[in-house]
Amino acid sequence: MNKEQLHNLLHFMMALIGGFLGAYTLLNHHDLFGNAQTTNMISLATDLVGHNIEDFLYRALDLTVYVSGFACTVLIPRYTKLNLRLCSIFIDALAGITICFIPASVNDFVALCPVLFVTAFQWNSFREVDGFVSSTIFSTNNLRQFTTSFFEYLCDKDKKHLRKTKVFGGTLLFYHIGVAISFVLYLSMGAKAGWFCVIPACVAAMLLGFEKEWVAVPFTGVEI
Repeated sequence: MNKEQLHNLLHFMMALIGGFLGAYTLLNHHDLFGNAQTTNMISLATDLVGHNIEDFLYRALDLTVYVSGFACTVLIPRYTKLNLRLCSIFIDALAGITICFIPASVNDFVALCPVLFVTAFQWNSFREVDGFVSSTIFSTNNLRQFTTSFFEYLCDKDKKHLRKTKVFGGTLLFYHIGVAISFVLYLSMGAKAGWFCVIPACVAAMLLGFEKEWVAVPFTGVEI
């Protein structure tokens, strides 16, 4: 397995975490999606116009936390020697543990904060795969890229389009495997399902170590 394959597999593993966390917030926090801010910012505007100040302040808190995740991805590499992707993997695992201990009585907008921060951080830390820009925390653009590249390949048989189809198809597949795992664990564990994040985070850390040659790859000549 070469570095490119390791990089791709690492991206897919982070997509699995992204899918898991996205489904987790929807299932445990009354259909609030913790991986993005489009709906939240629309609601911010309507709350402000509608004078719903309490909801406006809660949503403003969520937006601030989300933006702070982006800010950290700029500041950390500029002022420290920490590996940004390793930081993202670590805080994903930490967030998965943290959300298990948030009481059910806590306001949903406040309870979302750990996921909001780490998904924004992850988005900026894992932005591309195999030369393509691809999000690991939501699927709309991945679906667009997968669909268009697939039909482009059907039309012209260009292997570049087939490679693109596989990349975005793999990201979508792993993302929704994460969603499925989140749902299954929610049925048996409820909010405690967040512990699962530790497992793919450990796998991702291992893959990053192989890619960066911090540790030796125990398998060679394996094609994926």
